[in-house]
Amino acid sequence: MDAPVRIENRAQLIYLLTEAAELEHGIMCCYLFSAFSIKKDVSEGVTEDQLAAMNRWRRTILSVATDEMTHMALACNLLTSVGGKPHTRRPNLPSSPRAYPPTFKLGLLPFNKESLESFIFLERPEAEHEEAVDMTGTNDTPSSLVFFNDIFSSERQYTTMGHLYRGIEDGFKYLAQKYGEEGLFVGPTGAQIAKSYFGLSSLNPVTDLASAVAAIQGIVEQGEGASGDNENSHYGRFLAMGNEYDQLLADDPDFTPGRPVVENPYAILPQDVEDLSSVNLLDDRISVHIGSLFDGCYELLMQVLSRLLMHTQESEEQLATLASVSIDMMTDVIGPLGEALTLLPAGKSNAGMTAGASFRFTRDGTAAPHQVSAWTLFIERLNEMSAYCGILEIQGSTVPVLARVKSALARYAKQLSEAA
Repeated sequence: MDAPVRIENRAQLIYLLTEAAELEHGIMCCYLFSAFSIKKDVSEGVTEDQLAAMNRWRRTILSVATDEMTHMALACNLLTSVGGKPHTRRPNLPSSPRAYPPTFKLGLLPFNKESLESFIFLERPEAEHEEAVDMTGTNDTPSSLVFFNDIFSSERQYTTMGHLYRGIEDGFKYLAQKYGEEGLFVGPTGAQIAKSYFGLSSLNPVTDLASAVAAIQGIVEQGEGASGDNENSHYGRFLAMGNEYDQLLADDPDFTPGRPVVENPYAILPQDVEDLSSVNLLDDRISVHIGSLFDGCYELLMQVLSRLLMHTQESEEQLATLASVSIDMMTDVIGPLGEALTLLPAGKSNAGMTAGASFRFTRDGTAAPHQVSAWTLFIERLNEMSAYCGILEIQGSTVPVLARVKSALARYAKQLSEAA
């Protein structure tokens, strides 16, 4: 087992918690993209038995994605507890080799053996199966000279999520001794998100060292599994999925559970992806419109979650409304649009391939810090995107989910207007 990441001051702890929240967010997007791409009908060239397995796999991946969203929220609670701020932004995907340590290469891949193996690798326990997938890569970035422990930077030499969180846990314990628990946990407890808003038993406020350690250990055990028992962990569930996939391939070498979705598709080129050869620009008109709509809705969803995670002025009723809107957006907007894109053509540049959701962020993916301005923006954007759906319908778009999405977005705007 690798030596833990060393944290010696609050700034370093906040830095690494921010990176943890960012990674959880990025991994969640990878899982959602893959789940959206799984075929849903025997008309797509699979048997009833294969389809039954694929439906189980989709449910598993979506369940794990929900866990990753919870982990991001817990990381935000941990941030708030020590005086940081919730972090719901992340780099656009695929991630730069310099964004994270070289074992973390995040990209949007359709469901297949390669993507499933990458999921197993991401969720692996520390020091296990390092040779399973060659994703270590190299990092040619020049190293800075360090003459003493630099209080302005943070050590980032971790190889797994468990390794990162183990360092964060050690950092909490060390800083609780250094500052005392009252000196460490200075953030407002009331600004944190609680399980009551989402019905998630593991989503608890962090108020002291015991609750911080419980949150961290819960994240690690849910991902890589408790020592000696990984069956119900993310790692164990993906491993079982891989074994079933292998058996279905052995029975039918032509078995293809995923749609022919292009990797890393974008309706608009992201500004922060350095290697443009790693992305696929959509050039089918309808796919570009639906892809842009998805990105706008996804960014707004993350802004709503951001406001929920850092609230300061909302009443309990208003917080419940934000939570309700965010949950419904995932079910009635993000999921349907994400799946619809995988049935649309990518365009002439990728003939025979289908599109997909890019989860693209613009420069500002966080909510405004003041309640009135934040809620005004939410209502305005929901109405604008609902109207955009109507424009696409008028222009002759035949994407079936547009009517449902248009109605849902208008309904959320009304809900927020009535609760504001």
